[in-house]
Amino acid sequence: MGELAGELMALFADGFWRTFRVSRARRRLAAGRPVRIPCSARADGPGPRGEYADGRLWIAPGAPSAAFTARGRARIELPAGGTFHAPEPDTWHDQDWAATAYLAPGAGHPVYLQVDSRYLPMLHAALTDPKALQDV
Repeated sequence: MGELAGELMALFADGFWRTFRVSRARRRLAAGRPVRIPCSARADGPGPRGEYADGRLWIAPGAPSAAFTARGRARIELPAGGTFHAPEPDTWHDQDWAATAYLAPGAGHPVYLQVDSRYLPMLHAALTDPKALQDV
């Protein structure tokens, strides 16, 4: 019974903490300050499919791009003005949950981003229309 109570406490605390972090990020963006969003990313290119890297997506209001950074990985620049596509194809069954595909303007391959669903409006606003971040 104690294990169940511990698991439930961790679950509720995580939900509260994540909600707090999302609201803090929204306030910072509304004030014109940059934010870091925790996420995982995978950039596909020619050849075998890469693996997801855990890191942070740096977003600044009005910036022409966002940047994904992870330890030990190359920085991935995501220019604004691209399009979001359907989640990963159904043929890839090794992920527990699907990622949003972002295709930057002029890019040949999408970048797959996994973020908490509460961060999605900020992510979409930052990469499709950076000037709209003030309204998120």
